[in-house]
Amino acid sequence: TCRLSGLRFIENSRTDKANLEVSGNMNVYFGLDIATEDARLIIISDKCEILDRFKTKLANVKIGSDLSRRQDSNSWGEACAKLITQAVEKCQVKNWIPQAISITATSGTFVITDENGKAISDAVMYNDGTADDPISRAQKLAVTGYFKHVPEMVISHLTKQNFCITDSSHALKTGYDLNQKLWQILAKDLNFPEVIAPGKQISEITIKGKVIKVISGMTDGCTAQISGGGVKMNDAVTTLGTTMVIKQSTDSNISGAGFYSHYLADNHWLAGGASNLGGISYREFNNLDSLAKQIDLSKKNDVVCYPLADVGERFPIKDNKMKAIWSQMPTERITKYQSILEGIGYAERMGYEVLQKGGAKKFSHLATVGGGSKSMIWNQIRANILQSEISIRNEAGSDLGAAMIAVAASQVGNFANNLAALNLQPAKVVEPNKALIEHYQKNYEKFGQLILANQR
Repeated sequence: TCRLSGLRFIENSRTDKANLEVSGNMNVYFGLDIATEDARLIIISDKCEILDRFKTKLANVKIGSDLSRRQDSNSWGEACAKLITQAVEKCQVKNWIPQAISITATSGTFVITDENGKAISDAVMYNDGTADDPISRAQKLAVTGYFKHVPEMVISHLTKQNFCITDSSHALKTGYDLNQKLWQILAKDLNFPEVIAPGKQISEITIKGKVIKVISGMTDGCTAQISGGGVKMNDAVTTLGTTMVIKQSTDSNISGAGFYSHYLADNHWLAGGASNLGGISYREFNNLDSLAKQIDLSKKNDVVCYPLADVGERFPIKDNKMKAIWSQMPTERITKYQSILEGIGYAERMGYEVLQKGGAKKFSHLATVGGGSKSMIWNQIRANILQSEISIRNEAGSDLGAAMIAVAASQVGNFANNLAALNLQPAKVVEPNKALIEHYQKNYEKFGQLILANQR
C-alpha cells in the first residue's frame, strides 16, 4: 500500500547476482519509454547493442476549454503490455533471455487511482493548464486516492495490483525533496508512493512465461542524457530537438534559476535545464539541407541574436517575458539561418557557464544527441563557440537510456560506475576550427552584452 510522507529512500549500489550468460543464449534488456503520443520499447544486449525496437500509439490527448490536457491512462498499460509481449515473442524466436526492464516517461504527468490501482479519472498531462504544478492540478480534481506517475500506473497494469513505488527522478517535479529524502507536500486526500533511487529492482512481471525484473528508472530527459554517454563525472550532453536541453553529471545537488539536479546514484547527480531555443527557432525555413550547404564559415558572420520563436525563456535565462533579440536583422535568408544556428550555440555555451556558476565543474567531455545533431555544419559552429570537441552519437534516445539502466542494475558492483562503463561509440567527433575561435569568442562577448542591454 501507499503511504503519505516520511518515506524511506533506498539507494541501490549492488545486486546479489551477476548478469550471467546462459550457455547458447544471450541475456537481453528492455527499455520502455512512454511519451505523449506513443510508447516505444528497445531490446539491447549487455554490450548496449541495439537488437530491435517496437512502437505503438497512445490515446489522443484531449484539450479542454479550461486549458486542461487529459489522456486515457489505460492506454499506457495496454500499449506497454502489447510492446513487451512483442519483445518477448521476438526473444523466443531469437533464443534471447529477457532479464530486466526499466521504464521512463515525461515528468509531471500523473493519474489518481483507487485502492485497486484503477484510474479514477483521466491522466493529467505535464503541460496541463489548470494549475502551475502537478499537485495543484491533482487537488483541482477533488478526488481521494493514490497519486501515481506514469511508471507506477504501467506497473500496476502489468502486475494487476496497486503498485505504489516510484523513483526519485519521476518524483522530483511532484514535490519530493532529494536532500531531506521526504515528500514536501500536504495533500490530505492523496496517498503518495514510496520513493527509491534509480537502478533498484522494484517488481517482477511475467509475460508469456518469462519473468522479467522491473528496475526503477529516471525521467525521459535523464535517460536521454544517459544514452548520450553523460554519466561519467563532469561529462555533458546537449539534446537538440524542438528545444535544447543541456545536462551534466556532477558530484553535488546544484540548482538555480531555470535548472536543477536529478539524483542518479552513488553521489552522481544529473544537473541541467531546458531552453525554449532549438528547432522551433528556425521553423520558418524549408530545405534545411540546401541552406546548410550554402553556409561558408570563413565568411565571418557578425550578426548576433537570441532567436526565441515565442515569448518567454526558461534557461539559460529565466524570463517569461523575454523576446527574440537581434543585433541587426539580416537582409539575406542564409545569413539569418546561420545567425540562428550560432545564436543557439551561444546560448548553449552560456547554459554550461550558468551550471558552472551554480557549482558544476567545466565539462570534461561533451556529446550531442537529437535531430539537430545530424547537422554537421551546426556541430562545427557549436564546437567553435564552445571551444571544445563534440561527440556525435550514432544511436541515442530515452528508451535506450532506460535499457542501459536495466543492464547496469543487473551487474555486480557500483550502479553509477556500471552505467558509466557502458561504452557507446560516437559516430563522429567534431573538433573546433582554431582559425575561427577568436571570431566566435568576440561574437560570444557581443552576445552577452546584447542580452545584458536587453535586460536593463
